[in-house]
Amino acid sequence: MKFRPFGILRDAGHKATPVKASDFSDKLYDGVEVRSDRKQNPVIIMRCKRTDPLSWKVVYGFSQVYFRSFAEAVEFCNTRGFRLMKEQVD
Repeated sequence: MKFRPFGILRDAGHKATPVKASDFSDKLYDGVEVRSDRKQNPVIIMRCKRTDPLSWKVVYGFSQVYFRSFAEAVEFCNTRGFRLMKEQVD
């Protein structure tokens, strides 16, 4: 049986560790940007490695929302208060 993660959540009672977007990359998606929600849970913007019409997705908790462009994904995050994590900013 192959393990497939269904969501991205922070462990209860533990502090969120600094992560890079590339930590969430797999054979189908590249992690592009890490953000956090109001409860400090991770939010990941990812890009599909294939040429899909909706090649961008935002993953938060157990939800995945797909977009046509990176700008649309960022706008979605901004309207929901998902903030860019400072650890990844150079």
